[in-house]
Amino acid sequence: MNITTQKLSNRAVLTALCASALFLTGCGGGGTGSSDSGASPGVGTTAPVLTPSPAPNTGTGTTPPVSVPDSTPISTPAQNPDPATEPTPVPTPQAPEITPVPTPQAPEITPVPTPQAPETTPDTTPAATPVPAAKVFTNFTATDAEIPNPERGFYRWAWSDLNQFSKADGDDAYKSGIRIVYAMVRLDAYKSAALPASLLTGLRTGFSNARQAGIKIIPRFVYNYPANETEYRDVADASLTNVLAHIAQLKPVLQENSDVIAYLQAGFIGAWGEWHTSSNGLTSAANRTSIRDALLDAMPKDQFVQFRYPPHLMAWSATAPAEANAFDGSAASRSGVHNDCFLASSTDVGTYSDNATTRAQQRSYTMSVAKVAPFGGETCNPADEANAQPRTSCANILGEGKQFSLTYLNNSYYTEAFHSRWKKDGCYAQVQRLMGYRIEFVSAEHAAVAAAGSAWPMKFVVRNIGWARPYKSRQLAFLLKHRTGGNVIKLATSVDPRSWTADKSFTHDISLAIPSGAPAGEYDVYAALPDGAAKLNGDVRFAVRPANADNTVNRQVWDAALGAFRIGTVVTLQ
Repeated sequence: MNITTQKLSNRAVLTALCASALFLTGCGGGGTGSSDSGASPGVGTTAPVLTPSPAPNTGTGTTPPVSVPDSTPISTPAQNPDPATEPTPVPTPQAPEITPVPTPQAPEITPVPTPQAPETTPDTTPAATPVPAAKVFTNFTATDAEIPNPERGFYRWAWSDLNQFSKADGDDAYKSGIRIVYAMVRLDAYKSAALPASLLTGLRTGFSNARQAGIKIIPRFVYNYPANETEYRDVADASLTNVLAHIAQLKPVLQENSDVIAYLQAGFIGAWGEWHTSSNGLTSAANRTSIRDALLDAMPKDQFVQFRYPPHLMAWSATAPAEANAFDGSAASRSGVHNDCFLASSTDVGTYSDNATTRAQQRSYTMSVAKVAPFGGETCNPADEANAQPRTSCANILGEGKQFSLTYLNNSYYTEAFHSRWKKDGCYAQVQRLMGYRIEFVSAEHAAVAAAGSAWPMKFVVRNIGWARPYKSRQLAFLLKHRTGGNVIKLATSVDPRSWTADKSFTHDISLAIPSGAPAGEYDVYAALPDGAAKLNGDVRFAVRPANADNTVNRQVWDAALGAFRIGTVVTLQ
């Protein structure tokens, strides 16, 4: 059999070679008759190495090896028939030419393809629209009721000087709906001397009593107080040196009590501290500027000083500060106007120029200033001006009150020609409502469910229908009151109500941080506008109440104990 063409197995080849006794190794131990282990190389194994044995000696009785020529069938060798016969010499055997047995190769394996997921026909069923998180929405009802609020509205005089101001005085004002009280500080006795410690102590006590009563003060320091509009020419004030020394002494007291100072009127110079008729030349440009700078320095950077005459402000800053620059801490943005003869004559008794063109410019400048810094004052008797024509009608006060962003007005001086007529003609209540800011909550929308430690979105819309913006620092906050446990969570915002300018609406998209560990459950939602001063932040009497009516159907009500308005919605904390 042809080994190559028939592809004999390694076992067959080894068997044939071992049978011919030509190989001694690889045959299970040696020569003829050695047993085969029967092991056959498996697929992927290496065939054993076949090593040829040395040729054996030729002799009688031996079986000569059989040569296996290439392509010749293997046969069993013949035996000598007659041992006596001289044998034919046998040639020296040569190792047969052996066709090398190829090393078996691993059979070629056809790779099995990786099973693929059967092709799926796309599902044409439209995906379900995600269900949006549930939200709650509410509107609010405005009210025309008079709502006393801090730093605005009609004011009255204190019963005494500020250094003698009593809590009873403050309590009376608060119960009467008055939230700001004008209080002088008479320095007549100290024109040439330092301020005594007793005066400074009295001032601290007066401010403390105001704080305890829930009201704020408009202070003015004066060196004289003429009895009427014709006796002022002979009064005296102090020297510039003493004025600056007194302001320096007062600075710590003013700084400590700025929380209950609504607005500081400049004072010090001339009659009534109104910056005219100075006996010491304090009305010169240089002296005015020195005193202005000292007063601004004596107050915190977010507080205002009001000056009597617009031309003085125009001399310091030719261009009125823009609304965009409000509260930037500059001298111009902190300098307001108090007009102590508002509506009293065409010039407001010397507040503006006699020249009509100049007067128009000064009035326009003052209107611009009032959008940034507070404007207020009082009416007066124009006895010192010839042919004065007071503007006493409802049209006058409603028109100019809005134009000048009127924030406060004296309700206890020269009321006959003005306040009495407003009451008679039916606009007094409207004037009372619109002075300063008047904040109405318009609507609220928020997620119905929130998680502790996560953000809770709120959309809140407000409008200011008053004549002026809020000028004092405060914050919009939301309170969550647990409906069964009663515990309250306060959520602060970055909304600054001072940005709520007059006669405009404002929409705020707010992200409120629910504290980690907040107890789960249902909470009523409240909106609050607490005072920004640390001493007053927790005192609900200094919180702003919105001009919204209680609404039992919508569960909306002012909560005097919290100083907040329940907006009528509920949020569930998980």
